[in-house]
Amino acid sequence: MNTSVSSRNATLLLRISCLIWLLAIDVNAAVSANALSANRLLKEPLPLALQVRIRQCRQRCYQQTLAEQTPPALCRSRPDCYMCHDYCRVLVIAEWSLAAAMCADRNFCSRGCRTACQFHRHYTTSKGGD
Repeated sequence: MNTSVSSRNATLLLRISCLIWLLAIDVNAAVSANALSANRLLKEPLPLALQVRIRQCRQRCYQQTLAEQTPPALCRSRPDCYMCHDYCRVLVIAEWSLAAAMCADRNFCSRGCRTACQFHRHYTTSKGGD
């Protein structure tokens, strides 16, 4: 039983790592489609409104994926929190069609991913998008 749980955890971590790698490729493709380079996007700060949105999303990640006593600095060591944390930024810079496709993928979109997607969906619905 313990080996089975360890195997499932390892498989989940591998899937998350692969998905993040694939997301980086997909985000770069989306950015290229908008005539922006990935280097420019990484080097130039995002507008303040987007930075605030990412921070709000990440706060929700910490609240919903970490135990109350766990500091946010440990987020990267928790798969659901790690996925949520990264998706908060990815969903803000990705085109809506790509973001919607990522959120709809139930095989790879973990609890943390769903948390970020719910925040993003609620924000874009309530604010009328970007």
